Amino acid sequence: MASVANALGVLLPYSGPSSRWLSAADSGPTLLATPLNDSLYGGGNGTVTMWGLAGDDIYNLYSTKDQVFEQPGEGIDTIITWMSYTLPENFENLTVTGDRQIAIGNDQDNIISGRSAQQTLDGGAGNDVLIGGDGADIFSVKRGNGSDVILDFNANDIVRLDGYGFTSFDQVKANMFQSGIDVTLGLADGEVLVFANKTIEQLHADQFKLGLDKSNLRLTFADEFDSLSLWNGQTGTWDTNYWWGAPNGSTLPDNKELEWYIDTDYRPTKSVNPFSVEDGVLTITAARAPEEIRPFINNYEYTSGMITSFESFSQTYGYFEIRADMPDTQGTWPAFWLLPADGTWPPELDVIEMRGQNPNQLVLTAHSEATGEHTQIRSVANVSDTEGFHTYGLLWTQNELVWYFDDVEVARAETPPDMHDPMYMIANMGLGGWAGTPADGLATPAEMKIDYIHAYQLGDDAIL
Repeated sequence: MASVANALGVLLPYSGPSSRWLSAADSGPTLLATPLNDSLYGGGNGTVTMWGLAGDDIYNLYSTKDQVFEQPGEGIDTIITWMSYTLPENFENLTVTGDRQIAIGNDQDNIISGRSAQQTLDGGAGNDVLIGGDGADIFSVKRGNGSDVILDFNANDIVRLDGYGFTSFDQVKANMFQSGIDVTLGLADGEVLVFANKTIEQLHADQFKLGLDKSNLRLTFADEFDSLSLWNGQTGTWDTNYWWGAPNGSTLPDNKELEWYIDTDYRPTKSVNPFSVEDGVLTITAARAPEEIRPFINNYEYTSGMITSFESFSQTYGYFEIRADMPDTQGTWPAFWLLPADGTWPPELDVIEMRGQNPNQLVLTAHSEATGEHTQIRSVANVSDTEGFHTYGLLWTQNELVWYFDDVEVARAETPPDMHDPMYMIANMGLGGWAGTPADGLATPAEMKIDYIHAYQLGDDAIL
């Protein structure tokens, strides 16, 4: 049986060649493998449930509704799919073929593979083998998830080092050593990352996404949300309406948003309050609008909330960060973003946008009109886990924009020429638009939970 060694020298086997091929088209919605080595094929429509037995089984999945099950110790099993996928328990290997999709391992020692397009590979826990393929791939390595080996780290590939304290490539190089034909990077807690068939000289700074160095940042804004400080016309931190909004609230119809943002100062809608604070966490709730207030909110079907620092705080350059637990409900569109204090648009800086149905995708965008027309510099970063609270940040300097997830760089771009004036902050829980319609009509309200919002000014020694 073919195999490959992981970073600890343990041989991880591939699935053996199949002797039988089973298709949903032939067998209906349930496929049961034989004790031999089988290839099972799901369907493009509907749900196909596939059960493996003792052989080495290879599952070909085409739909997000396909389900697969294996018992412990029943062969070496592989899943091949075009879509972003997390390997279920009792499966050994995963191949994701789709462009800009993410492949995530389980707690076992896995072989995680991509193909010719760009994929993000994260072995998860265990001592994994990562194989990107020919595309410009991203390898995500997190402290506490074991030691991994990358078999084909090419010139256009990138590795994210999460939780190891590296903030410069010099620190990374200081922990590398040549081990025969491979480069070994010492990480922490005895973990290593092996770059197979590489020399140290072949690795360069642009291939490493590292942690944020906050040593030269000065805190200029901090709301820990022990309460919600609302703008009263003279004092307070947050307004609950855009500065251009109507007295009864607002939305962004050009985005085809489905929610109406409740203005807490508007008396006819006082019965609905999308904001609550408990144990230092601000919760913004999106829900179906009660019938009795719909005449006062332009007959919108949903209510939600937004907060803006337009009246109280703006800043040129710096690091802007939110720690939040984002919703995973179909049709939700949570965001944290910056707009110019002088009221113009664009520019706009989106620290984070997400769609609830794609919780592993971070959408990171700079809007500009420096060319005379609206342009967007957009990156989509795939991450393995956004469940619970995480930090989402943007470092804005005169020359560069750098986006961070949990203090690790995930995207970078040049600062557009029209992005050098003060900007204020907005956090909102949108619905609809590019996130689509809530699947169940928000029968269960959706929540965006915010632990804190911080802003930092660049110190005198910061690189602009």
